[in-house]
Parts: sequence; structure tokens; C-alpha cells
Amino acid sequence: MALVEVELGKGFGMSSGHEDPVPHGQHVGSPRLKRIALSDLRNESPPGLAALYTDVREGQSLIPGIKMGLGALTVQRWDPTRAAAGWTLYGADLTLDMGHPFGSMFYRNDDDGRVLRIGVKWHPPVQQLEFPALHPSKPELTSDCTDDEVAAVVLDARSRIGTLVAVNAQIGSFVASEESENAILDASGLGLERLSEDDPRLTGDV
Repeated sequence: MALVEVELGKGFGMSSGHEDPVPHGQHVGSPRLKRIALSDLRNESPPGLAALYTDVREGQSLIPGIKMGLGALTVQRWDPTRAAAGWTLYGADLTLDMGHPFGSMFYRNDDDGRVLRIGVKWHPPVQQLEFPALHPSKPELTSDCTDDEVAAVVLDARSRIGTLVAVNAQIGSFVASEESENAILDASGLGLERLSEDDPRLTGDV
């Protein structure tokens, strides 16, 4: 669970029940710092909040300048023509682990009721999402589906997860300020100089 430290002012009643030592050069007698879940601040800032601090650990980057937009955004829906013929998605156990989809998607065959579980995981060595066709309740690969059936259902799962990733990325770019966009690029190993569209270096004039 992501945690932040908040500097408490009068009327601020949220607390995790754990008080931390006063860091960040605070002096005795200054407002106390308490640690709460970052998710508690997702919708609005609590009353009495005077300052906000976060612990950036090795391998992490802080993305500042994130702001709320208009509160609504049009996104592209999943295309149902990508659905696997003869199979129905009837359940899913999914989460976003550090932005990477992870979990399982459950499909049932419309004719004979066979269940096929498609795993969803990020494979760090090859830097890509993987969708293994698994036994409904065991970790091993499925054995009662043909290669063509597996291929069709995996493509179905890929299309749904691809839409999920795209929508999350679109929302992220919508609420990001230029400052946070630069921090995101830097955290992604793309901290290059950003050029305007009319920069002569893009047209080879320099």
C-alpha cells in the first residue's frame, strides 16, 4: 500500500493510528506528521492539510504537477468483434500492479461448458504482457482445448486488456501537467529534450 506523510493542521482527523517520528527538519512544537494511505487522498484533500510529503525509494520517481481535468473524458470502448466465437467471458480477477495488469480471466465454452482461464501477467525479462492458457483451478497449462481455441480466447483477452491499458494511459495523459509529463518521460527512460513541432531539427534544416 502506497503511503504518504501529511502535516496535520486543526480539524484534520484522518490517521492510520501510527505516528511517525517528526522528519523533514520539523521542530518540536510544529504540527505532527502522520502516515496515511495514498488512496485516501485520491478524491479530495482532507481538511486541515498543511503540507504533503512522500517517501521516494530507490528505483522510484515522484510525478509532481498532477491535476484534475474537467471530470469527464471520452475514451475508445472495447471492440466486441474481437470476442472469441463460442466462448463467453464470465469472470475476472484483475488488478493493476504498478501499472501492469495482473490476474486471471475466466471463459466458458457456450456448447459444452468447458472453462478456460487466461492468465494475465507482466514478464519483466522480455518486457511484455503474457496470456498463458491455464487450467481453471490449477497453475499448470490447460490440456482440454485445441490450439485454435486457445489462440481465439487469448486474442479476446489481449484485446480487452489492451483497451484497459489504453484507457488508463489516456486518462493519465489527460490529468498530467507539463511538469508531470516530463517526470513520467524521465521515469520511463525517455528524459530527452522535448522539441516543438516547428523545431527545424525535426525537418533536417539544421
